[in-house]
Amino acid sequence: HDLRSPLLSVANAVAILMDMMPETRVDDSIVVECLRAMATCSQLMQHIVSDMLDFERIDSGRLVLVPAAMRVSQLLQAAADTFNGLATAKGITLRIVPLLPDLDCAIYIGDVRRLQQCVNNGVSNSIKFTEVGGTVTIRGRCGNDAQVQAVVAATVVGCDTAAAMAAATATATAAVPRA
Repeated sequence: HDLRSPLLSVANAVAILMDMMPETRVDDSIVVECLRAMATCSQLMQHIVSDMLDFERIDSGRLVLVPAAMRVSQLLQAAADTFNGLATAKGITLRIVPLLPDLDCAIYIGDVRRLQQCVNNGVSNSIKFTEVGGTVTIRGRCGNDAQVQAVVAATVVGCDTAAAMAAATATATAAVPRA
């Protein structure tokens, strides 16, 4: 599942690039967007494969988290950049709710790769189950104890949105403010 999402995004970006006219310039905004998405997805897939190869550590509880300084806006934007092409191809609107100024400026400490994987999974699943014309919304907010929550919401037919949002929030709440 974790590999399928970035692979679909790469395949979509490749399809968009292949459908372009031969005279399209490399610096065209759509080309640049596709290349960024492919670079982000390939990097994500490399990390996932590394994690799979290191499964013994995960299974034995010796997984090492790599805390690093991060901005929530970059985490959310990376998810949107990764899946924008896939959402557009499916006829879904993918949007990010602007962060409140205090949250947008704050620097947090967390395992960026793991958090990105959580947010990406939420966005990918939301796109998968959202029908044409629907909307997938990515937002960040402050939770209890100054933790940050990444919330992905979608217009999904036959789904209890409140329960789905609670599950996504619980999964993605993992960063703590930098002291």
